[in-house]
Amino acid sequence: MKNKTLVLICMVCLSCSTATIKNNATIAFENNEFDFGELKMNSNADCKFVFQNPGETPLLIQNVETTCGCAEPEWSSKPIKPGKIGEIKITYDTSHPGIFNKTITVFYNGKDSPQKLVIKGRIDYSIIEPAETVEPQK
Repeated sequence: MKNKTLVLICMVCLSCSTATIKNNATIAFENNEFDFGELKMNSNADCKFVFQNPGETPLLIQNVETTCGCAEPEWSSKPIKPGKIGEIKITYDTSHPGIFNKTITVFYNGKDSPQKLVIKGRIDYSIIEPAETVEPQK
């Protein structure tokens, strides 16, 4: 009877335990900062942050947020297998002149999430020619 009770207690304990999924997804960026230098207004401004998954489980980029709407992120929704490489593309809107320094926050399925990236540069104040004045007709 004692053996049956002991077996029953063990079965209850085992059935109540939950499976632990090991997730050591990590991300290693080649560079955490990109300096565009000086850009002309309304020019193309794209950069790529290349990364590798040095972990043992697939890496999934869940979200990428920027500190303003002037930087548009683009990334793959597919998991990056261990040892493989991925990239996050950032397109910056150069229609606003001046110095910029923006933070990109990368959320992924690892314990060290999120990771921070930085883009910076200067958009040249273009000289705008005054519009030609047209005299009103009399």
